[in-house]
Amino acid sequence: MTMRKITEIIVHCTATRADWWAGKRTSEKVREIKRWHVQDRGWSDIGYHFLIDRDGTVAKGRDIARDGAHVQGHNKGTIGISLFGGHGSAETDKFGQNFTPQQDAALRKLIGDLHGQFGKVPVTGHNQYAAKACPGFNVPAWFGAKAAPKPVAPPKTPAQREVTPKPSQAGKDRISFVQGVVTAASLALAAWVTNATRAIAEGWHDFWVWAFSGFGL
Repeated sequence: MTMRKITEIIVHCTATRADWWAGKRTSEKVREIKRWHVQDRGWSDIGYHFLIDRDGTVAKGRDIARDGAHVQGHNKGTIGISLFGGHGSAETDKFGQNFTPQQDAALRKLIGDLHGQFGKVPVTGHNQYAAKACPGFNVPAWFGAKAAPKPVAPPKTPAQREVTPKPSQAGKDRISFVQGVVTAASLALAAWVTNATRAIAEGWHDFWVWAFSGFGL
């Protein structure tokens, strides 16, 4: 099948509850949506080209080479992407009120991939063409806003090393002076002790000479 010219990407929601078919595989949910479209509405296939589950899983729907069945009067040349969820949503809601961060990331990536394939065509919402809340948020405002940045861990502070300050030249001079004084004092003290010891020894010698001389020794 020849690929058609793509001029726009239109975002939808399945209008199901957040816990709809919880625990079921995405493929099972897609088959159920297809059953609604084929059996209940009489369409030839599921209306959307892509569907995004609550956990961010992206599933293919109708062949992208074929016009979809997702916006009356705007199916030619458009790609329909539907998010699981959105039940009870309002057109003025924020994305995060009805859909998950995983869906946010998956939808942005899918649009980026499609832009890479078909050029940067406009990205719109179903509610811009019909009196509906679908997809439950303002698509151009959401797409124009940057995705919430991931928290960044603060940079690790290198362990501080204890640095011993080096003394200035004046400090070195004072240290040398004190060391000189201590050395001189130590030498003087040693000389004094030596002299005192000698004097005491000589004094005792004279005393004993005098004492024994009295006995005629």
